[in-house]
Amino acid sequence: MNYPWLENIQKSLLHQFLQGRLHHAILLTAPEGFGKRVLVNQLAQAFLCLSAENKPCGSCKSCHLFTQQSHPDFMLVEDDNSKTIGVDLIRKLVNKSQQKSQMHGAHVFFLPDCHKMTEASANALLKTLEEPGQNKFIILTTPHPSRLLATIKSRTQEYTIKPPSAEILQPWLVAQNVALEEFEKVYPMLESSPLSALEFIKSGALQAQKAYLAQFKSFLGGQSTAYQFSASYDEDKVDKQLVWLLNALKMWLNSKLKQNGRDLELALKQVQICDMQNLVIQVRMQMLQTGMNKKLLYQAMCNKLSQILRR
Repeated sequence: MNYPWLENIQKSLLHQFLQGRLHHAILLTAPEGFGKRVLVNQLAQAFLCLSAENKPCGSCKSCHLFTQQSHPDFMLVEDDNSKTIGVDLIRKLVNKSQQKSQMHGAHVFFLPDCHKMTEASANALLKTLEEPGQNKFIILTTPHPSRLLATIKSRTQEYTIKPPSAEILQPWLVAQNVALEEFEKVYPMLESSPLSALEFIKSGALQAQKAYLAQFKSFLGGQSTAYQFSASYDEDKVDKQLVWLLNALKMWLNSKLKQNGRDLELALKQVQICDMQNLVIQVRMQMLQTGMNKKLLYQAMCNKLSQILRR
């Protein structure tokens, strides 16, 4: 599957590889929903392809092995049953990097969500990351580059995938049977992430968001109480609900900041919205901690929002 916003970086990295100028350690950064894994798989297949040109050819033995997910010189470094990338996984990478390629070509190692490395596993990777060996490539991806150790980042060539404009995506949206106008409503709210926005629309989440924000608007206007609004809590969607709240408050604050004038009432309203934003951010962070009762946190948030509105 080809995504139009990845074409330029894919062509650039493949060109560097063919010219023998590609850095041995690549760090790709972008929010969730940009197709980083698709990009890496396409690059890895091209790097491993045995054809002299038109990489990946799709027909050589290496390409067939890769599409069957059984290529001996490609290693995916992740554990679906763990929240972290532990030191044992990194040691397997290090050991494999010291072996010869079975297909007599390149070796490719892929670390998705590399910010999940523990400090021990990151330190275990440093020497190999600096000097993995000839024709060996380590590709790391993350939506959170700030969480990486400086020693990891300094040993890689970092590429940040920029979000494309909705207009550039229009041909792709037509192929997905999604209207540009509908897409533009949610795209900025989802970190300008094309795949996240597409999933949001096709999953029916847009309608759920509208219904939720209608309840929030009723709460803000005094037509419903904090207790009534707290009944909107959804265990499976609570993080999304908080994101919807934050986006709505951000848009509300921006509209107030655009208003000219220095009247006290306007200034107080801006402070009020900021306080509500900070509260929602705080609650969202608390919910990320293990063992927290999310429903009680949500109910307490609703009560505090009500107190801010009454000030």
